[in-house]
Amino acid sequence: MKTWRISAGVMGCLWLALATPGSVHESIGGGVGAQGQAAESQRAQPAEHAQTEMQRHHACQEEERAAIERGEGFGMAMPADHAGYPGPRHVLDLAAELRLTDEQRAAMEKIFDRMHERALARGKELQEAEARLEQMFREARPEADLREQSFRVDSIHAELRWIHLAAHLAAQKILTAEQIAEYTRLRHAQM
Repeated sequence: MKTWRISAGVMGCLWLALATPGSVHESIGGGVGAQGQAAESQRAQPAEHAQTEMQRHHACQEEERAAIERGEGFGMAMPADHAGYPGPRHVLDLAAELRLTDEQRAAMEKIFDRMHERALARGKELQEAEARLEQMFREARPEADLREQSFRVDSIHAELRWIHLAAHLAAQKILTAEQIAEYTRLRHAQM
């Protein structure tokens, strides 16, 4: 259930990024008749629409920020998961269904604990770097300084993502081919 909430949050955020104001909505409703009137009504209220989109965007950012504070990946390792590299948290959640041995469970817990510890530390660093970038803009810092801090934020984010991806790589080495196939079947049923 926890997995579904995170995945749904990620998908909601992805949809928000794709459905920018005026793009999908107008192309769907831009014809004549009732659809054209709906699109016209939508254009007549751009401030309200923009405010709603901004609220959704902020909600998505807050959900991501909270997940990072908890040491969760918030979809950062989806490419690995979709390619059959199981996530250690999800493997532990499915331990009974996957029939993990005691040794596998202990190894998976070790991988998860290491990932979680590193993700918490790097996540805190990421949020501090983001806050610093915002402060720098408020201070009207020179463009070169802003660029440097922006690259620092993205570098930390990439390192955080790698922590989660690397845990998936390590987790895959612990499981048998049959367990990976069952994991993939169960995870896809949840999504």
